Amino acid sequence: MKKNPVREQRSIPFGKLAREALPEIWTFQFWAAVVLAIPAGILTSLINSVAESGGTALTSANMRQFLLSWRAPVLLALGILLIICYIVVEVFAQIHMNGDILQGERTRVWREVGKGLRSVLRFLNPTGILVLLYIFIAVPLCGIGFSISLTETFYIPNFIMDTVRATPFYALLYGLVILGLIWVGWRSIFTVHGVLLDVKTPAEARRASVEIIRKNGRKFAWGLLKVILVVLLIQIAAALLFRGLPGFLLEKRGEELPRGHFIDVFQLTDAAPTKTDASVAGYRILCSLAVLLGAYLNSVVSLLCGAYLMLRVTRYYLAFSRGEPELWPERPKKSRYYWKVLGMIGVTVLVLLGSVMIGLFYNQIIDRPEPVQIIAHRAGGTMASENSLEGLYLAIEHGCHGSEIDVQRTRDGYYVINHDSTFQRVAGVNKSPQEMTLSEIRELRIKDTTGSGKELPVVTLEEMLTVIHGKEKLYIELKGSTAEHRMVDDLVQMIRDADCVDECVFISLNYDVIDYAETNYPEFETGTLFFIGLGDVSHLNCDLLIMEESTATRNRIRQIHDAGKQAIVWTVNSEEGMQHFLDSEIDAVITDEIPLAQRVQMELDQRTEFQVLQDKLSGLFQ
Repeated sequence: MKKNPVREQRSIPFGKLAREALPEIWTFQFWAAVVLAIPAGILTSLINSVAESGGTALTSANMRQFLLSWRAPVLLALGILLIICYIVVEVFAQIHMNGDILQGERTRVWREVGKGLRSVLRFLNPTGILVLLYIFIAVPLCGIGFSISLTETFYIPNFIMDTVRATPFYALLYGLVILGLIWVGWRSIFTVHGVLLDVKTPAEARRASVEIIRKNGRKFAWGLLKVILVVLLIQIAAALLFRGLPGFLLEKRGEELPRGHFIDVFQLTDAAPTKTDASVAGYRILCSLAVLLGAYLNSVVSLLCGAYLMLRVTRYYLAFSRGEPELWPERPKKSRYYWKVLGMIGVTVLVLLGSVMIGLFYNQIIDRPEPVQIIAHRAGGTMASENSLEGLYLAIEHGCHGSEIDVQRTRDGYYVINHDSTFQRVAGVNKSPQEMTLSEIRELRIKDTTGSGKELPVVTLEEMLTVIHGKEKLYIELKGSTAEHRMVDDLVQMIRDADCVDECVFISLNYDVIDYAETNYPEFETGTLFFIGLGDVSHLNCDLLIMEESTATRNRIRQIHDAGKQAIVWTVNSEEGMQHFLDSEIDAVITDEIPLAQRVQMELDQRTEFQVLQDKLSGLFQ
């Protein structure tokens, strides 16, 4: 019997190879995400279960108690496994796939993930662990290297960065650390490739990477810069084509149609739709098509651009370590190129159908939340010097729901308003409130931060209570080393005497004092501040959960509301953050930028339905 001849594999230019491989890369990314979702989902559920096993969720506010329990090592182990899963699928398997593509091998998701999983053992040494930590923590901060989606939005919380920016020494130190991470990342950029593709130890791979950069750094930097510029131009063109142009046309059309027009799709079968119904329904379908399909196509372009960039980096590694070939092996025909193209088209059709359904059921799907309350940070935000009476008056004048202030006890038992552990930053005196008497503190003057030239005194809590009575809420953060049970007892009596119980809320980063206040004085509202949270935080014994921006996820907000509690986010100062949270189900935002928040809120209220859909749906495929 005559056998079919073995097809000879041709060599082709890299550009053609990349074009042939794009559907293969897209399919790999799709199925890799599915593969990753299984262990990631199981580990996340286990992490939440362990975090809640102590009766409440684990947060930065009750971390000390957690560290002394059995949950700490268990959560650490589960967290490490979760990080490894992401690194294996999104970095290791991707590099193995790129290596196989460039060397003419067939790729399979399970095969590449299996290779990545076996590669983990080679990182179980000091240098390898540092490499994994760099991927997990450093890459999101400095932007050099391969990141994972688990931490791609990782950033240092705003309340920490505010202190860093306000202190020249810390700012300089932070800048030097970031520059150092960039330098290390640049010189070590091929370390992971060396371990995965050439079976080197991490230490050997790093030395090889440093040598490659020493010899070829300029050529690599120039080539990479050109690729990045091309990728950016493609992404800009895709954004204009898929989002910018449709948005411009639909926003113009939306200004001519009634906003908020209610259409009951189920009633349209009983009576013919009016002309307005037909116009609005058609407009909404076009809007959802433009937004959802545009976001999907834009995300596909971004995904392929990122994958292409990673493929180019792998190509550079092979070229620099093994010699630059003029041609590269053609993709095997059994890679099912056309089936993968059909798969991409099939997903696009599903997105189209989903867009039509969203357009038809716009009223049932898109619900505009209640207006988000605005709380002025440190009395009046940037409108006045921090924690001053002037700031409090301005917050009331601007219609703020409330003001957040920081309370500490003096040496002689009085309560003054100050954020830091000392008065150094605001008044030039390097002493804490606990080291000074009230009369000594009265002599201090808060530095003017508004250009008004006013010299403002340090304020007591009693003075603030007289201002806010019947006018706005006062969110009193129990601060510093004196934030303990005695402070709660003292403040309760003081607030009762001033008849301001309904206007005052106790909040703190220390969960113990909030738990004490909620248990012993239930007539007072209480809130826990936290920037790390695992598990269902609604189990915490308080009325409000006040989250740092990165922890205020949609699921967490829903959990809090299901428990009948309020969800608040702090400290939202950027326009992007305002647009996100003022259009969310959050109850209130704490901000320094009161005028900005009010302007953004007004702009959100004036949006067309296209803009509403864009804000609600455009992040689905990120």
